[in-house]
Amino acid sequence: MLQKVTLKYKKIVLLIIFILSCLDIYRVLVENKFGAFEIFILLVVLFLILVSLVCKFDNKKFKSDKITFLLLHLGYGGIESATINSANALVDSYDVEIISFYNLSKNQSNKLDKKISVKYLYNGEPNKEIFVSSLKKHQYFKVIKEGIKAVTILFKKKYLMIFNIMNCNSKYIVSTRYDFSILLSRYGNKNQIKIAQEHHYHNNNQKYINILKRKYNNIDYLCALTKTLEQDYKQFLIKNKHTKVILLPNMVGETPTKTSLLEKKNVITVSRLDNGKKNDDIIRAFSKLNTEYWKLYIIGDGREYENLLNLIEELRLKEKVFLTGYKNKNEIEKYMLNSSLFLMASLTEGLPMVLLEAMSYGVPCIAYETASGVSDIIKNGQNGYIIKDRNEKNFISKIETLINDEKLRKAMGMNARKTVTSFSKEEILKIWQKMLK
Repeated sequence: MLQKVTLKYKKIVLLIIFILSCLDIYRVLVENKFGAFEIFILLVVLFLILVSLVCKFDNKKFKSDKITFLLLHLGYGGIESATINSANALVDSYDVEIISFYNLSKNQSNKLDKKISVKYLYNGEPNKEIFVSSLKKHQYFKVIKEGIKAVTILFKKKYLMIFNIMNCNSKYIVSTRYDFSILLSRYGNKNQIKIAQEHHYHNNNQKYINILKRKYNNIDYLCALTKTLEQDYKQFLIKNKHTKVILLPNMVGETPTKTSLLEKKNVITVSRLDNGKKNDDIIRAFSKLNTEYWKLYIIGDGREYENLLNLIEELRLKEKVFLTGYKNKNEIEKYMLNSSLFLMASLTEGLPMVLLEAMSYGVPCIAYETASGVSDIIKNGQNGYIIKDRNEKNFISKIETLINDEKLRKAMGMNARKTVTSFSKEEILKIWQKMLK
């Protein structure tokens, strides 16, 4: 029973047991007319026993060649793809484990090296969309049922993760999201190397920034995806003398052996279909292109699927714009090899893996400028274009430039392919080695 509580509560429980034991022994000793000296000696012995028990929790032995990644899930997203690439690269030299809270039906576990062990803490999926849908349909009984389930899931997410952090025997623990990093800082052992990876731009969210300032005190390394974020984190943690900020961009997996010929009249984008990715802006821009034969393929799934489908019908683009839904890695590769241009219109990004993946196939990219991430990948006018101030007219103009100029398109495609070498396994592993020492 005692093993199922966190270190913090283990110590509290031990303290309560010690106090109650002391009171009980004191009562017995007084009743049997023991002197003050004998009582003092016995209490000291009890205290030393308590200290030895607590020290057992703090002085746990760790496997010096083992790394554990803490993930929310292994679904299809930039965080998950980046973690899988890192885990696969590190498994040649380390014993790598992934602790994933959710066990999603659609996941990327098949991309993991077989030597990597995966532990799922909750054999199920989040129910947020079911809860919201029930609320909209006024299914109040279901709302209550799903509400209780949601609270239960949140409780399990926190305390199962705490328990696994507490009982982790890895020398290195890597958290991939800030709520897990808070728990890692609080409950991770002082003899472990605790690494926090931030995969999103902070958007000047003061609540989030305050969390970094106040709750990351025991994190050993805070990894920044971009140069902008590296400087920001150093400023946020200026009073934190323990945590080291280190620039650690996402790693591209194995560089494809094939590249696009950039001759097909196809444009592609790959993303979750949610509002922040602004695929609707891409569709609207595409509807205004001065071209007849080019087609747009939007790969991905999400809650905006129906809205985007309605927009395509509204703009009469059913013969030119296609929502493919979810596609696996091999299927996406076929689309990449048959595309000549990649578009991205996200409002915010950390370091967008989709740009790197497109460039690995030699596909030039056009993206709206974000506060962080895009400029670390796209060199404006060399391997693609960055559109400032979300200027749709400029976005359309650059698309038409690359559509109409095959020679320029291919030159940018070659430069795009070269860009990826800076994010290769070999280059990023050098940074990992500085932390895993």
